[in-house]
Amino acid sequence: MHFEERHTPPGLEGVVSRFWFLEMPRNQRFEKILPLPYVHVIVNLSTPYAIWSRASHPTPVSHAFVSGLQSEYLVIESPPEIRHVGVELTPAGLHALAPAAAALSAGHVQDAVGILPGIADLISNLAPDVTPAAALDTLASYVRHTRVGDPDQLVLGALNELARNPATPIGTIADTLGVSNRTLIARFRTVTGTTPKQHAQVLRFHRFVDSVQDAGATPDWASLAAESGYADQPHVIRAFRRFSGWTPTEYHRLASEYGPQAAHFVPLEHIPRPAQARS
Repeated sequence: MHFEERHTPPGLEGVVSRFWFLEMPRNQRFEKILPLPYVHVIVNLSTPYAIWSRASHPTPVSHAFVSGLQSEYLVIESPPEIRHVGVELTPAGLHALAPAAAALSAGHVQDAVGILPGIADLISNLAPDVTPAAALDTLASYVRHTRVGDPDQLVLGALNELARNPATPIGTIADTLGVSNRTLIARFRTVTGTTPKQHAQVLRFHRFVDSVQDAGATPDWASLAAESGYADQPHVIRAFRRFSGWTPTEYHRLASEYGPQAAHFVPLEHIPRPAQARS
């Protein structure tokens, strides 16, 4: 396995969380990706990925694709040899690169060529045998030159408030920022493709998953639920079923087989059965 990561470079604060390069053989043919509070743009330097729908139909994805803010899990089929370079954008970052892109990509994985300007040139500049350092430099340069404006400061303010406490009422955040609920929700949706409430739910779940991994072999589910802002264990179970398709214990058993790196990207031997086929 080869992994390199670069954090936010100067001038891209509020747009980029990190860049990364990954090269490794896949753990399993399939992978379940739990909802993440970020947007990913990935340039694939290997054979194609495929997205599996809930009806078990695979859809190949192109050389470069955008994974917008998700409110459900994704199931992907990875190439035998994973080799790609990517950028993790903040929830407001995609709008700063292409203002119409956030609404188009929210809840989807889409061909970046139809969303991001100049992406075809980026693909052509990244040969399959490009070095990790060169790939990261090229992608960072692309993001820097594609950026068309600053992130929306009102939305960044709301994101910062939710990052401090995902349970903060939207009305309280709107009051803090000096706008109406309607204005905040409309601006947030335009910039991110989702609502503050939906983002807060995904953010809380994402952090709960991290806390489960940190808890080790025997999580104290009741304590973790309380610390994460869930009302009780049934609340946690409902959130897990919604965002992962598993109960907390099912998730922990599967993710623990592969270590912390599988916390949000869980390898699978087989694709999950469609919900209507479950007993």
